[in-house]
Amino acid sequence: MTELETKLNNILEEHQHESGLHMIGGRRRLIERLAHFVEEDVKPEQNAAQPSSREH
Repeated sequence: MTELETKLNNILEEHQHESGLHMIGGRRRLIERLAHFVEEDVKPEQNAAQPSSREH
């Protein structure tokens, strides 16, 4: 499990306890999918949106 997956897992556990949810089916699979989305889709977009440090 990657660091991002571990953090998502912890957040999901906290949310389940706070919300009184008993179980979300396929929790590990959901975390993997969310982590993949963030790592593959969100981060490249954020990097592309940041201005180059070479600009004056």
